[in-house]
Amino acid sequence: MAATTFLVFYRFKSMNKEEAVKARTEWRELRNGLPDGIELIGEYDHAWGTEYNGFLLIESESSDKFLDWWSGFKDKVRWYVEQTHTIAARRR
Repeated sequence: MAATTFLVFYRFKSMNKEEAVKARTEWRELRNGLPDGIELIGEYDHAWGTEYNGFLLIESESSDKFLDWWSGFKDKVRWYVEQTHTIAARRR
């Protein structure tokens, strides 16, 4: 399916317990509601050797499809994700 893969490093903002519960709930909803053509391949905690809390591995039919989805996704997680760093690659 995928022509393009995205490695997305993320760092969370500091959260109290209630905010952390809300963030986990919202993340489950977002993860389960991905559009056709976007696939979450993996979620990884503890990106040792970096300043990030973890990373996501996402595959998409095209970079355009990912970018169309990405801006809305970032708007939804912005309140608890303080920074991301994305690396894109094309499948051989």
